Amino acid sequence: MFFLHNSRAFLFLLLAVCTSISSINSLLPTYNDHSCLNRPNQIAISSYISNQSLATLLDSLSTKASQSNSFYNDSNGGIYGLFLCRGDVSNDTCRDCVNYATKEIRSRCEFNVLAGNRSAIIWYDECMLRYSDSNFFGEVQTEPKEFMWNAENTTSGVDPYYGAKHTIYALLDAAVETDHMLFKADKKAVGDGTQLRYGLVQCTRDLNATTCRKCFNYLMTYFEQLQNRIGWRILAPSCSIRYENYRFFDLQSEATQPPPPPPTPPAPGVSRALSP
Repeated sequence: MFFLHNSRAFLFLLLAVCTSISSINSLLPTYNDHSCLNRPNQIAISSYISNQSLATLLDSLSTKASQSNSFYNDSNGGIYGLFLCRGDVSNDTCRDCVNYATKEIRSRCEFNVLAGNRSAIIWYDECMLRYSDSNFFGEVQTEPKEFMWNAENTTSGVDPYYGAKHTIYALLDAAVETDHMLFKADKKAVGDGTQLRYGLVQCTRDLNATTCRKCFNYLMTYFEQLQNRIGWRILAPSCSIRYENYRFFDLQSEATQPPPPPPTPPAPGVSRALSP
């Protein structure tokens, strides 16, 4: 009986540990890729000062993510950084992803001014974070870029080109023309209308609509290399595109964002049509 009792206790303990591990893993963001960029021709500054500046900057970004910001850019001591959470994730998911990314980017990319390691970027499904000792705010940056795709080819004769390309450009138009978040995710019927495909486009919000479109147009020059895949994505520092045959986003849990600027009041005596 004593052995049986201890065996049951052990099984309960093992179950509790496995449940705990599963719960912890479910909270971790889904890693995609990272890049540590070397720029050896820069003038080196104090390694200690640079690392302190980077640590302070990453702490600042982590703090801003915990305050329900899904995008934030900042600088400290000549180091520039930003994070961007996917436009549909919750505030909690955004915060957890950015907090994790600030630790992982330092682990994966050691900041070393003498070796030229002064820029880095890390991508997750839920967020992206980057830093550099060069001010990149407001600039379209498409390098480094990463390609990811499903190993399976599509079997549709229509979907590879027309369906995917139409879906992505429709999302792009919506993102830059109507959404101050420079983000759009939606589903589209393709082929004979019975098949659904899912797409997502997003730019960092230090860009404007014009530069966001410029970034997307550049990434789409690689479209023909991916068009036969049933799912693919292109990741770049300033923008990203994803296309799948399954739903991978959740528009019911959009992160809190500052509202867009209010429209300018009409001049006295001038009427303005109201949108339905």
